[in-house]
Amino acid sequence: MSDAEIEKRQLIEEKKNSELQALKTQINPHFIFNTLNNIYSLVYQNSEKALPAIEELSQLLRYSTKDLEKDFIPLEKEIGYLESLIELEKLRIKNPELLIINKKINFPTLNISPMLLVPFVENAFKHGDFSAKGFTLNISDESQRIHFYLQNFKKSKSKDSVSGIGIGNVKKRLEILYPNQHELNITESETDFTVDLKIDLRNG
Repeated sequence: MSDAEIEKRQLIEEKKNSELQALKTQINPHFIFNTLNNIYSLVYQNSEKALPAIEELSQLLRYSTKDLEKDFIPLEKEIGYLESLIELEKLRIKNPELLIINKKINFPTLNISPMLLVPFVENAFKHGDFSAKGFTLNISDESQRIHFYLQNFKKSKSKDSVSGIGIGNVKKRLEILYPNQHELNITESETDFTVDLKIDLRNG
C-alpha cells in the first residue's frame, strides 16, 4: 500500500471518528432539555416526585457523561440507561402501568455504541399519547443480534412524530458503525408509530 493510500485511509478514519463524536454530543443536550422540562413541571406543581426525579437525573448524567466518551459499552449498560430513563418518565405519567416492557437478554456483555437506542424511547415520550395509553417495548438479543421493537400511540394532532434531531443522528450512526449489519424500519399510521430495529452485534 502506498503512502498516499495509507494517508487517505487515515483521513477517512479521522473524519468518521469526528463525525461520530459530533453526533453523540448532539444527542445528549436534546435528552437533558426534555428531562429538565419534566422536572420543572414537577417542581412547579410542588410534586413529591420532584426530588426523586432530580436524583434520577443526576444518576443518568453521571452515566451518560462517562459512557459517551467510549466508542462501545456493554449492552446491559445501554439497556440500564433506557430503564432509568423510563423510570424518570414514569414520574409524570398518570398510568405508568401501561408501559409494557419485555426484556430477554442472554449476552449482556455484547458491545454496542452508547446512546444508540435511547433517542427512540425519548421520541416516544415526546410525541406519544400517554393520557390513558402507554407503549410496548421489546428488547432481545437472540444469537447476539439485538432486536429492539417499540410501538406507541400518537397524540391526536402530532406531526413529525418519527423524526427529529435524535432519530436522524441514530440513522447516521447506524450507517457509519453497522453499514451491513442493521435493519431499521420506522412505520407510522393515523394512531400509532413503530420502530423495529435489528443490529448484528457479533463482530462488536
